[in-house]
Amino acid sequence: MEHKNENRTCQNCKKEFIVDSEDFNFYEKIKVPPPTFCPECRRIRRAIWRNLRSLFKRECGLCKKTLISAYSDETPVYCTNCFFSDKWDPIIYGQAYDFSKPFFEQFKKVIKAVPRHFSYAFGNLVNSDFANYSVDNRNVYLSYSVVGCEDVMYSEIIDKSRNCFDSYSVDKIENSSYNIDCENNYNTHHAIQSKNCIDSHFIYDCANCQNCCLSYNLRNKQYYFKNQKLSKNQYEQKVKDLRLETYSGFQNTKNELDSLIEKRVIHKYAYAYNCINSNGDYIHNVRNTKLSFDTKDAENVAYGIRQFKCKDCYDCQGSSINSELIYESNAASDNSYKDYFCYITILGCRECEYCLLLRNCLNCFWCVGLINAKFCIFNKQYSEKEYFIMVEKIKKHMNNMPYVDKKGRVYKYGEFYPYEMSPFGYNETTASDYCPLTKEEALKKGYPWKEREKRDYHITKKIDDLADSILDVDESILKEVIACPNEGNQMFQCTTAFKIVPNELQFYKQYNLPLPRYCPNCRHYQRLKYRNSMRLYTRQCMHEGCVNIFETTYAPDRPEIIYCESCYNKEIY
Repeated sequence: MEHKNENRTCQNCKKEFIVDSEDFNFYEKIKVPPPTFCPECRRIRRAIWRNLRSLFKRECGLCKKTLISAYSDETPVYCTNCFFSDKWDPIIYGQAYDFSKPFFEQFKKVIKAVPRHFSYAFGNLVNSDFANYSVDNRNVYLSYSVVGCEDVMYSEIIDKSRNCFDSYSVDKIENSSYNIDCENNYNTHHAIQSKNCIDSHFIYDCANCQNCCLSYNLRNKQYYFKNQKLSKNQYEQKVKDLRLETYSGFQNTKNELDSLIEKRVIHKYAYAYNCINSNGDYIHNVRNTKLSFDTKDAENVAYGIRQFKCKDCYDCQGSSINSELIYESNAASDNSYKDYFCYITILGCRECEYCLLLRNCLNCFWCVGLINAKFCIFNKQYSEKEYFIMVEKIKKHMNNMPYVDKKGRVYKYGEFYPYEMSPFGYNETTASDYCPLTKEEALKKGYPWKEREKRDYHITKKIDDLADSILDVDESILKEVIACPNEGNQMFQCTTAFKIVPNELQFYKQYNLPLPRYCPNCRHYQRLKYRNSMRLYTRQCMHEGCVNIFETTYAPDRPEIIYCESCYNKEIY
């Protein structure tokens, strides 16, 4: 059946959105109804279930080991050894489906009762307790969405990297810090959208460069300072004059680069390369990708974030590594197939719907915490024949008796979990990164909110008392509790105070970097300022005489110089 584009009104924001013919084809292929929420509200709804950096001290419900967990609610959490052991069986929490009550109302009880794995962490993990969404890491500390890394601190969305600090969305970087949207950099500090760079500082959109500083839009250059070629000695003297070992010098140089980015840098309409028939931002090696972000090595995906090595996936965050036909899910990954409306279904979960925290399961519907299970509904075991008959009955019941939340939003079969059901507050999750809201704004929209516990730290240092130069810092700093200037501001998940730890001090000393002045969470939000919002605007290329039209995340009122791909390539390469 051939479909035409349809305009629909979002249940949440009440704005119109388009369901196009490609969307209809996908929904028919996987046999789900079209969504009743717009792409942005769907993204926020999933993100409310993705808490990366709000961690809490908990106790394993079985062995009583102290844990650092993403969950603060009353539901028990188990350590890795206990969760994957035979000390308990999630099947004991199974219950029969009650056709007299709405589906989501029943599931509230299930998700609160079944113990959870204390965090999203698996694989070979060594000395990486203070991390979340962590896979196969060693010595990872206060870092999130980290895969295959070693000696990483205060970073997020980081893969296959080593000895890196305070970075965001990077791949294969080493001995570097303050890298944002970078790959394959070595000994490079404060770099943005740059790759294959060595021994460089404060660069933007540079590639294959070595010994470059305060420079932008460079390719295959060496010893460039403010985009001017210098001799080796001249370059080294210019960098020395910046006094990057001091906080004042570091900040002055950062401010100068920020001014260049706004006024002089040529920006490509999107940070995208090797893309065919695709739109979005921060996308690489993709084909037929629509309104997606932080996506690479993917095909036929739409409305997603942080997707890689996946195919035919819609509305996903964290779908990766040979996953296919995933819909409206959060972290359905590692050879998962046909998982719909799921939260963390990993390691070969197939044909699961409305499931949470499953591992290697087949044909499960509304289950929590199962491992190597199949044909289960609400954690109750069924025969194969009974299972499929029962699932169809439940889907019809979901449509005939839908769940209606406190804001009057209707949830039938085909919608992800209601906003209000998340175990996390809006301010604890990546939803706050993508779309910052005050407490009043979030509650008005019916989103959950968690008041942070008051921190009563014994402050011993304020930032004005810190040495300007790292050369004047000794190991006594390791004993200090430093006050963060944001004083617990919940918009930044500010931790109120922070400490310098030994490995961190060693890194700053080795690379002549000053001590930070803000807590790790506040530094994260400072890095996010270098990223655009996840919205596309139709604009015309700003190169004189060019009439090319494109979709970009740079809003029309932004001051930057934005070029189409053709004009950008002519200027840069």
